[in-house]
Amino acid sequence: MFTPQVLLPGVAVLIGVALVASPFVATVARSVLAGPDDGLALSLHNFAALFEDERFYRALGVTVVTGLAATLLSCFLGLSLAWIVARTDTPGRSWFDTLNLVPFFLSPFVGAVSWTYLAAPHAGLLNNIISRYLSGPSDFLNIFSIGGVIWVLALFYTPYVYLFVIGPMRRMDPALEDAARVHGAGFLLTVRHVTAPLMLPALLSGALVVFVTSAGLFDVPLALASPRAIPTIPTTVYSLVQYPSDYGRAASIGVLVMAVTVFFALAQRTYLSRRSYATVTGKGYRPRTVQLGRWRYATLALELFYVTAGVMLPMIALILVSLSSLWTGWPAFAYLTLGNFDQVLFHNDLARRALVNSLIVAVLGATIGVMLGVLQSYYLQRGRSRLRTIMDSILSLPLGIPGIILGLGFLILLIRTPLYATLWIILIAYIARFLPLATRGISAMLLAISGDLEESARASGASWGQTLRLIVLPLIKPALVAAWLMLFVIFIRELGATILLYAQGTETLSVAMVILGEQNFGHVAALAMVQTLVLAAAFMLFRFTRSSILES
Repeated sequence: MFTPQVLLPGVAVLIGVALVASPFVATVARSVLAGPDDGLALSLHNFAALFEDERFYRALGVTVVTGLAATLLSCFLGLSLAWIVARTDTPGRSWFDTLNLVPFFLSPFVGAVSWTYLAAPHAGLLNNIISRYLSGPSDFLNIFSIGGVIWVLALFYTPYVYLFVIGPMRRMDPALEDAARVHGAGFLLTVRHVTAPLMLPALLSGALVVFVTSAGLFDVPLALASPRAIPTIPTTVYSLVQYPSDYGRAASIGVLVMAVTVFFALAQRTYLSRRSYATVTGKGYRPRTVQLGRWRYATLALELFYVTAGVMLPMIALILVSLSSLWTGWPAFAYLTLGNFDQVLFHNDLARRALVNSLIVAVLGATIGVMLGVLQSYYLQRGRSRLRTIMDSILSLPLGIPGIILGLGFLILLIRTPLYATLWIILIAYIARFLPLATRGISAMLLAISGDLEESARASGASWGQTLRLIVLPLIKPALVAAWLMLFVIFIRELGATILLYAQGTETLSVAMVILGEQNFGHVAALAMVQTLVLAAAFMLFRFTRSSILES
């Protein structure tokens, strides 16, 4: 019987499946079509040409190296920072609990641009400090390198690992560590053989997300690798779509990337399903704080190092450049001006249009995403269909697909439709890629609410719609607000899913910064500051709903 309780969640799931399947099918179809546009024929020519291209193997090697290195560094920092905040007596833990998450709300592209102002050879602020005060070479740091890409990726993906492991770290029964101590294990041995293995599910989940997303990220390689002709898979896809375009070869790369994504997701689920990682016992306990003694200043130094590198230095550089009429790598008070802000806010049509477009897409997209997320969560947690597990897996797939690959799929699918060159195609791509984030967060809170409350309301004569509006939605309100803010932040800063879909008149903030980067550094820095202030406002609101995200 097709009641609203069955129909609406089912329709939301079908929409989610369509958003996943349609770009995937379009990409696969285009990858096996070769020949001129007016005479395409089935062929494996695109894959054959790809595997014969040495540039592809170089791009693949760079992508794997940067992804793996950034993942390892992010896991080390994320696990260390989570342990410092959750389990030690390091001074200022409550402050660092907030500061560790700040890079999550900043744009990786803005972070990469900021680090060019800091560590560009001969022109970076840090290089000038090294040259002036430490008698070092002015090109001591070179951010335009594979190492620079790894560094920036690690800084901005550490919060992802931190979010995955901080909850289990706080909930772990300290008696498990005490048992190891009783049997003679020292502190480091206990951490290595007890604490770290018990964190493995959360750490592995975080590592998988970081590897897939960092390896597929377009923003940072565009800013730091492309200027030195260092290829990566995302920048290679971007170059193949530029004139003269080769959609077939770009699609073949997209198919390979999506296949690898599905493989890693299935491998992780299979691995974790075979082992037990119980960290919470039935006995009452209080999380025990580790007394570090003099070592707490070492952990404090690590926290300060991360916050300085991930937040303070990029913001200082961004502010200095945005207030300078001429940037030479060193602040000059004679060149301080607000002219860059005046230009991007009041006189530059591209920047003003991009700000409006980004706000429209972010507000509308976050609202639609939360509405669909509520219905999908209801289907997954309250539905009776036997397909729930399969649908959950399908709906989660976009989390691992790089934005530029998903954007390519929608470009191939919709390029000959009225949606192309409009904000709608960007909005659809955003929702398709990031809707699973909203669904997961809402599902986690819906799962914690007993179904007895809804059954009581229904027994009292309330309809399903009334039960949803008066019982369910008020109880999951923190998750709804957190999901909306998360989508808003991501949509404001997203570049990968946009770069292939925008047209003149539909530029977003990130796209505008890429375009202005070829014209004026000061304007880019000023527009980046505007974007950062919008994200900072969302971050302040996030502080009031932080627990719902951390617990999900």
